[in-house]
Amino acid sequence: MKIKISPLHLIAFLFVYFGNLLLFLALRGYLFIVIGMILTALVPLSFLALRKLADFVSGTIFITSDANFAQSEETLVRQKDDIYVIFLIDNPSLLCTLRAAWIFTVGNTFYGTSDQQTLLLSIPPSKKKQFQMKATVTELGQIVFSCQELIFTDLLGIFKVHAPCSAECSLFVLPKQLTIERSELLDARFGAAELSECQRKGSDYSEVTDIRTYQPGDRPKDIHWKLSARQQELIVKERTTLAGSEQIVLIALPPKKADAEKLLTEGYRKIRGLIAEQTSLRLLIWENCSFSFASYPCDSEAALDAAFCTIFRTDLQSHSSQMLQQYMRNCYPQLESYLCLTKKEEMIQLEVCINV
Repeated sequence: MKIKISPLHLIAFLFVYFGNLLLFLALRGYLFIVIGMILTALVPLSFLALRKLADFVSGTIFITSDANFAQSEETLVRQKDDIYVIFLIDNPSLLCTLRAAWIFTVGNTFYGTSDQQTLLLSIPPSKKKQFQMKATVTELGQIVFSCQELIFTDLLGIFKVHAPCSAECSLFVLPKQLTIERSELLDARFGAAELSECQRKGSDYSEVTDIRTYQPGDRPKDIHWKLSARQQELIVKERTTLAGSEQIVLIALPPKKADAEKLLTEGYRKIRGLIAEQTSLRLLIWENCSFSFASYPCDSEAALDAAFCTIFRTDLQSHSSQMLQQYMRNCYPQLESYLCLTKKEEMIQLEVCINV
């Protein structure tokens, strides 16, 4: 706990104190003696009251997206949603002050940004005081509100007590759940299965369920050549994707904040499209701290949200690398192909990559 003195308020007080003393010497009135005694006692009493007040007062911050202000440890909201930041001061004593300052920091863990703010509030005696601040979240990531210090000022404004505080709360901002464009996602999914199938015999991602007559547009590789040789027409094998297959999606995060924001916003919609088609997914994202890929199985939107929240707990630079494809070959040599969520020029693409 630190104590500071405001020079300006101290000079103003001394001006009043010595002015009263000069009036007493000039007029010899008992009133000025009483005023002088009150002023002399006021300074130490004000300081002691402020010092004890700092011991009693405690502060709490919590965030909610509910207008009823239901408190929760971690809040999950969507981009451009409104949130309510609640500052709560609890003062069980009879002491008070007209000026108290919250020194708090608003930071984004994912982008590594922070901004310090000051909130001025009065503290009434024997009361809990609540201040509500409404805000609109615009950036993805983990937003952390942290207060490390409370500053109390005495009634005279001369003394300031800096008391430590450990109030902290956070929320995760996820992309909006926009309309899913399923057609392009289906092409990417089956494209990955085809590439994996043609790379190595015995690594088929589908099984033959029926045979039928060849139709324009069928793949040449699906033609049943032995059976067609006995018939007067071409026969093709009809395949269906294996129910238990798992699709790998690599998230290639760019190092720039604007590019990463766009990739995650649009990529979230694309991944949701795969999940909506009942595709079993596994998200991979690079982590420089462990020099390996973090893996997140996603078979539902809830699992996808949990994966994004975990990614947002660390900063963007720890997930960025220019050698992702090389690392994929080294870490997953048995993988034939995978989907890569990447940004090329101004487009966010979910493209098929051959792991060779």
